[in-house]
Amino acid sequence: MPTKEIKEFHVIDTIEKPDEMPRVLLENEKLKKQFYVQGKVLEAQYKIGENFLVLVTEGNPFEEALYIYYFSDSLNLMDSLELSVMYSEGMLRNLSLTDSGDIVFSFFDNDEQWILKVYSHPKYTLFNNKYPVKRKMSLFHKSWLDLKKL
Repeated sequence: MPTKEIKEFHVIDTIEKPDEMPRVLLENEKLKKQFYVQGKVLEAQYKIGENFLVLVTEGNPFEEALYIYYFSDSLNLMDSLELSVMYSEGMLRNLSLTDSGDIVFSFFDNDEQWILKVYSHPKYTLFNNKYPVKRKMSLFHKSWLDLKKL
């Protein structure tokens, strides 16, 4: 599926409460829809076929988390991942697209690289994610996203 960077989403508001993860209210200008996701800083956004991929961080480089959200063309959440390690620094850097449409980036360290693949059809997975990649889905589920350290 073709992947391209877009600028359709923008931040409307951020919600920060004590002892809770920050949330951000995003809006898609073309669809005129708003929705909340975990995180605080909209880092990158892509259109993959007709669907959307949004990368959001918490905005705290001393204990950072990266949230990856994959939405349908009508902004229904299809899949999501989190990349984080408690008490570890992180910063999303060196984002690039490969010829096959995968997204490569650094997060914890400049010398490491992560590759994010978005499947054209969901695949059933069982314990497919290895720490520090987390998924808030059931044990055996269909997944669109695959994140691995290179």
